[in-house]
Amino acid sequence: MNTDLKYASVFTILTLIISYVFTFFIFFEGENINLVSLVMFVPAIVGLLLNSIRFKSFKKVLAPVFHKVNLKALAFSVLYPILFIGVICLVTYTLGLSTLNKDKLIELTVLPSIANVFIGLLLVFGEEYGWRGFLLKTAAAAHGKNFAAIGVGIIWALWHAPIVLQLAFLTNVEYPFVLMLLQLCAVFIFSMPFAYAYFKSDSIVPPIIFHYVWNYFNPILLGSVYFNQTGIFEGNITLINGEGLAGVLLGIPFFLWFLKTNSTKEVVEYKSN
Repeated sequence: MNTDLKYASVFTILTLIISYVFTFFIFFEGENINLVSLVMFVPAIVGLLLNSIRFKSFKKVLAPVFHKVNLKALAFSVLYPILFIGVICLVTYTLGLSTLNKDKLIELTVLPSIANVFIGLLLVFGEEYGWRGFLLKTAAAAHGKNFAAIGVGIIWALWHAPIVLQLAFLTNVEYPFVLMLLQLCAVFIFSMPFAYAYFKSDSIVPPIIFHYVWNYFNPILLGSVYFNQTGIFEGNITLINGEGLAGVLLGIPFFLWFLKTNSTKEVVEYKSN
């Protein structure tokens, strides 16, 4: 096993164990449920720790954050999630799977506060430094882009599993295991556009923006699979949500395109600066 794969394996084991234990603690002590979002910092903490051990250089540890950003990657990170969610809204409404609640449209005109934007970006940084800035980058250096994107997708999905399932039970989702499986499939499928956003610039800034835009618009328009709440387009969230069946089906074309585009086994050089 080469060095890159060793670090990727250690990261995966530590992140999943720490996250699972923390999640169990949160849900075991019901009054701590409001702390669930803190689990998003675990991937970054583990990634930062391992990069510090590996490089012993502050500059190299922060390289995934401050690497020059590609404008194409930034545009993709804003437009792709917005268009993706918009298409789901249009298709599900046209097929009669969702209905438009006009009273909720005002939610699109209410801009988030600076504090909320900062917190939202900080939370997704907690995931993106770990998943894309460390694990995707390290796995790609070991076995190429497709191996890395698929591997991160599987691990990222497994990381979500206990959180989604526990929240589904707490919010009385009708079929919690079905929702969990569909959400995990959606996360796996979505690992490809996230990987694309990262590989376009070797920076986690585009994936951070992508993640924030998704987390902002998907719940407003299509509801939240985490809290069993409907959005502007109301319907069965298991079916119509971007992290439900609709998201899985619509995400497959990009998933297949990414795999075909990166079908060569050429590995990615691990750039530390």
